[in-house]
Amino acid sequence: MNHRVITTMLVALGLAGTAQTAMAQSAAQQKAQEAAAKIDLTDFLQSSSDARSQSFFFGGTQTHPFTVEKAGRYQFRSSTLPGDSDDYRIEATLLDAQGNEIASESGLGQNDGLTMEQRLEPGDYMLRVSGQKFGTKKTGGNSFVVTVSGLDAQGNRLSNDESGVDDGGGIMFGGPGKDGRTTAFVDDEDAVATIAAPRPEATEAASDVAAGATASSGTAASSDDDGAAAQSGDEEALPEAFDEIVADIAIRQRGEVLSFDVAEAGTVSVTSSTFPGNEGTYRLEARILDESGDVVASDAGEGFEGDFDIETTLQPGRYHIWVKGQKFGSAMSGVNNYTLRVQQLDTQP
Repeated sequence: MNHRVITTMLVALGLAGTAQTAMAQSAAQQKAQEAAAKIDLTDFLQSSSDARSQSFFFGGTQTHPFTVEKAGRYQFRSSTLPGDSDDYRIEATLLDAQGNEIASESGLGQNDGLTMEQRLEPGDYMLRVSGQKFGTKKTGGNSFVVTVSGLDAQGNRLSNDESGVDDGGGIMFGGPGKDGRTTAFVDDEDAVATIAAPRPEATEAASDVAAGATASSGTAASSDDDGAAAQSGDEEALPEAFDEIVADIAIRQRGEVLSFDVAEAGTVSVTSSTFPGNEGTYRLEARILDESGDVVASDAGEGFEGDFDIETTLQPGRYHIWVKGQKFGSAMSGVNNYTLRVQQLDTQP
């Protein structure tokens, strides 16, 4: 049973005295949703997590690995959603595959954020970024996007097809995390990754590898960058199966958005999520289809809980995730994309 259903039942039993108010809110919200459904925001949507661009939360230092296929001049820029506060600062450092610093730059939101250009030869690179947001948490916006683009001879940004940045082959893997977990970032609906339940021995081995890399480099930061950059774009470095599969999906997208393989029978979790504070701005529906196209599990957001949350037992085989999303309000309010996450929680005989 879906956990959301259980929670809703308990709240309904415990707050029976507020039933009339809840019904009024539900009716009002339903009316607003029906009106908002007529607004087509498809043209405003774009992926913000792929080989050429990636979104980050303000605070802390994070990395974006990418591969250059042809020599040329490349531009690195940051951006935020229209209407977000411009009271922030972005700092970026460009590293090669060996962790050597190539260039660094910073930019303020009042000056359109970060802009950095550098000539690069073919190879693997890592952009290390940190964003600091000023003011209170209530100030609009809590994330930013960094984009890597190729430039032509006149300094104009090239299209994705013309740019020399590798598309990542549909699956990006930056190496195991500090906890040993492996994550596949999928940016192509035709790419298929295999999910598997975390195994204690695998987690310990991955942690040992990460610890060894840290010790050999002398500093944790440079070893993390080297490991991720070395494995970026290297298909042989991809694990046979991942602890989790993650994809960035446009809220208004409808249809099959992700396929995955199950190696061993077990409980699989398929969930959606966005940045905190966007409750009630969208509604999502999801179905898991087997190879025959039959629905094996489904869930849909309700009311202010717009996300789906599926837990179901799956046998070995290939599965497809079908989604339908509805966004309320204007394109400049709330988020336009959500994170789709697939995890296998256990194995079963």
